[in-house]
Amino acid sequence: MIEDDDSLRDWWCGSIEDMGYEVQSAGSPADALALVRHEQSSFDLAVLDLGLPPYPSEPKAGLELLRLLILERPSIKVVVLTGQDEPAVALTAIGLGAFDFLNKPASSQRLREALARAVLFLQAEKQLSTDGQARMTLTAPIGEGVREFGEAAQEKLVRSVLADTQFNVAQASRKLGLTREHLYYFMKKFGIERAPL
Repeated sequence: MIEDDDSLRDWWCGSIEDMGYEVQSAGSPADALALVRHEQSSFDLAVLDLGLPPYPSEPKAGLELLRLLILERPSIKVVVLTGQDEPAVALTAIGLGAFDFLNKPASSQRLREALARAVLFLQAEKQLSTDGQARMTLTAPIGEGVREFGEAAQEKLVRSVLADTQFNVAQASRKLGLTREHLYYFMKKFGIERAPL
């Protein structure tokens, strides 16, 4: 749960725990990224408020954090729970990879339903991965051509497999059908580095 208001964050954490989920929380983008980058972290769901410091009355910091969360952990399902209810904000969040978008004040029931859908997708995607397949959702400008869209797909696939294998290059290379050298080439091309611990 990523929410800068302490009392609201505590309330939502308690509510989500009552739904049967184990909850970790953060009050700022830096704290949220530290949780994601922690070597032992294994969460697949995030509930994100967009109004975060240093711009709590704007979606700027929350949208940037959403982009970074998806970049760090491509399989994560992020449910945006925010008072930033402008249609343009929802469109931007979904374009960045948000799984769902709920306006505040949202009921516990609506959040429960969104999290249940996210879990269903996670389970299906894990089964696909076990079967040697990958499900990817891309947002890319069509007008820039097929090559750029293809590169976006390559980057997302490489990031996803590296995240799934916890940056085990040998295992990721096997899953991708690449030599280690080719995987290192793609990592360099897309600026992919293991996050500092």
